[in-house]
Formats: sequence, C-alpha cells, structure tokens
Amino acid sequence: MTHAQYQTAMTLYSQGRHAEAGGLLRQAAQGGHAPAMSQLGYQMLSGRGAPLDRVAGVRMIVAAADKGEAMACTLAAALVAAGVFGGPDWPRALDYLRQGAEAGFPMAQAQLRLLAGRGGDDWRGLHREIDIKSWQTAPDPHILSRDPRVSAFEGVASPAVCDWLIARAQARLAPAMVYDRAASKAVDASRSNSAFEMGLADLDLVVLALRERLAVAAGLPVMSMNAPQVLHYAVGQSFEPHVDFFDPAIPAQAKSIATVGQRAATALVYLNDEGLEGGETDFPLLPLRYRGHRGDALVFFNLDDTGQPDRRTVHAGLAPTQGEKWLLSQWIRDGALASASNQTPPAAATRKA
Repeated sequence: MTHAQYQTAMTLYSQGRHAEAGGLLRQAAQGGHAPAMSQLGYQMLSGRGAPLDRVAGVRMIVAAADKGEAMACTLAAALVAAGVFGGPDWPRALDYLRQGAEAGFPMAQAQLRLLAGRGGDDWRGLHREIDIKSWQTAPDPHILSRDPRVSAFEGVASPAVCDWLIARAQARLAPAMVYDRAASKAVDASRSNSAFEMGLADLDLVVLALRERLAVAAGLPVMSMNAPQVLHYAVGQSFEPHVDFFDPAIPAQAKSIATVGQRAATALVYLNDEGLEGGETDFPLLPLRYRGHRGDALVFFNLDDTGQPDRRTVHAGLAPTQGEKWLLSQWIRDGALASASNQTPPAAATRKA
C-alpha cells in the first residue's frame, strides 16, 4: 500500500499536482516506506515541496538511511559530516556514503570516486582509500599582504573537484543578491552576477571536505562557516566594491554579530581559468589584484589584529572581459557560533533520529 502511495505521489508531482502528491507522500512516509521517508525528509530539510522543518527532516532522513535507502544514505552522509549531531563525524559519514554507493545512488558513487581520487566501482575499496586527514591539511600560503592579511593557496581543489562544483551549480543559479540589513531587504544593485547558495540539504561530502581544507588555511573552525556559494560571472558581470564584515555601527548588523558572530575571513576558490580574461578580485585600497588558476584559493581577513572591522579589505569582483568566471565563496565566522550552513538543527533534537 505504501509503495503504491509513493508511486502515485511521484506521478502527481510530475503533473504539477503538488498538494495531492504531498498528502500521499506523507502517508507513505508515515507508513515506513523508506523512499517516501527520504523524499519527504529532503523536502522538509530544504523547504522545497513541503513546509520547512529541518529538525523533522533530519530525523526522517536518518531513519530512512538506517533502513538502507540510497538517497537517504547520501543525504545522511552530508548531515553527519556537516556536524548536525554536535561536530563532524567523518568515519560515520563515509560509511553512509559507501552504503549509498552500494545501493546504486549515482551521487554517492561520484563522491566516493572524487574523495578517493580515482575511478572504479569497488565501493568498499574506494571507501578504504579515502584519507580525510589529507583534506584536513592546506598548502603553504603565498602571502600577498601582511596587513591586512591576504594569502593565496595553490591547488586547494583538484580540477575534478572544481568541475563537480560547477556542475552542482549550473542548473540552480539565480541572480546574486546582497542583503541590506539596514533596510531589512535583499537588493541586487551592487552586483550583476549569479549565485547558488548551498543550504543544508544541498551539501555533499566533496564540498564539506574542501571546507575542511579551507578552514585549515584560514586557521578558523570549520563549524564557523556559513553556507557556501558558487558564483558565476559572465562577460561584463561584476560585484562592485564592498566589505564582507558586519558593521557594528548599524544596529541590525550589530545584532547579527551578537547572535551568529562576525565574518572574520573570506575564502574564494577559483574554479576555472581556461579562456578567461579579466575577472580578478580587486582590493583597491591595498592596492592588490589577484586571480588564481583553477583550484587555487584566496583567503583574506576582514578584521584587524584587534578584532575590529578592517575597512582596507574593501574588494570587488571584476567583470570578465572574455570567457566566464566560476568561484566558490565561503565566509568564516570568528567563533563556533555558526553551523555548517546556519541552518543545522540542534544536536539534542536529532541525535536519536
């Protein structure tokens, strides 16, 4: 009965009959149908197709993963590595990913290959070869500015990882917005590029492993990271000069500092370079312009040595004059107040899921 409800729900979704589909999907999930539980859990976690309820979504996904459902295992791997149960648990995350691969889920299989650095379909062998400690190291920095601190890191991401990130974002780009906290609204007047922000439901182990490396490069906790964004600039598209820190002189931004922490550092990973002209990251007050090769990273600190906002870090994303520009952008807070995406449910609410 539950399987028939699930199949009917999926058919109704494809016909645009979302209300009817959602009711049947929930019935199937409540009846213990693992694929329905996985789908409903994803919808609740993301707010796409169901009311947003991250705690219930995490519980539903983990319960389906413990039944061996392929997509749920893959989603649970990211949740565990993101630290929704109190801190990243990479051995458990990789076990879930292996289970998802063995159950035939292509996303899990592709991630195992990328993390292991080779092809093949020996999922247990690939799982054994993944060295997460190697992801928790960073290349030596090339110091571009000592005050304020700006450093480049070569080869932070492999070409295959760069391609993975671009592919994850391509179909989900939207106009990039700037949130004007003083006006309490999103605006786009200062930028013309596109972006894909990875919420908790969008994270995967490849992204999370790369974030581990960026955290080491910055010397800040990985649990202090905001949701990562993949940015895209076409010819002529730019992001005008701006700062990344919150301004404590603006009451709404001061509240953000108090509740989720200050944006202490910014990490940018350059995902492509072939056929690209222009598109540098420009610091007009230093002065400094930088554009890395594919896989290189730029890390700069938005605060000075006393922890105060450093207005010399004003920077711009210059427009490409030829080709297109792809970046991974990652803000890092100044303390472990922000979770993997600022959306992680409390550990106590999910540990027993």
